[in-house]
Order: sequence, then C-alpha cells, then structure tokens
Amino acid sequence: MMKNMAKFYNMTPSRFFCTQCGREGIPVQRKKGQEREGGHLKKLYCMYCKQEINHVEIRNIDINGIEQFQQEYNLGRFVDGKRIEIKDLLDCSCTTCPFNINGKCWNSNWSNDCGHRIKEGDNNE
Repeated sequence: MMKNMAKFYNMTPSRFFCTQCGREGIPVQRKKGQEREGGHLKKLYCMYCKQEINHVEIRNIDINGIEQFQQEYNLGRFVDGKRIEIKDLLDCSCTTCPFNINGKCWNSNWSNDCGHRIKEGDNNE
C-alpha cells in the first residue's frame, strides 16, 4: 500500500484549456521532473468541440496561468489551435484599441476587424 502512495505523491496535476472553445478539459497528472512549462500546448480530445485540438497546459503553481490563457483566448491569439508568437503579430496603430497589447494586435483570429492593424506592405505615408 505504501508503494502505491509514493507513486501518487510523485505526481503533479495540470489543467488544460481548449484553444478553440476556451473551456476546461480533462486534467492530466505528470510525474515530478517531467512537467512541462506553463502555457505548453498539448493536443487532447475536447469533450465540448468533439475533436482533437491543442489545449493550453496550466500548472497549479502558475499563479496567473488561467487569467493569462483567458486573456489570450478572449483577444483571439489562437489560430487553428496554435498560439501566434508575439514577434509574428501585426502592429497596431491605435493605442486605445482593446486588442493592442504593447503595440501589437493580439486579435490574430480576426474575430474583430478593427481596422487599426498595420499589414505588411501597407504604406501609411
């Protein structure tokens, strides 16, 4: 009995959130020492979307992990299950736009066409 308990204590839980619907999926236990960094993408079956899609991993020690995921999800930073890297985001010319985070447009999935994105090749002169 003690041997099984040792296995249980050497595990750490992670929560997973679907990049398509934003809902929480099935948690996964990882062995200590084999954890992934917070924000890691893992392809899992989403019981709400009824398909395999990338989920964002939130570890229990990630204090702001869920809030960070919700911000990324609500602003539209996930496209086809992938998080668009900040360096690949389009520049935004409107400082009051809710999708503008540090001069970059986080609305990568184009759920809102605000018109402030500076597309490559645009001349604003």
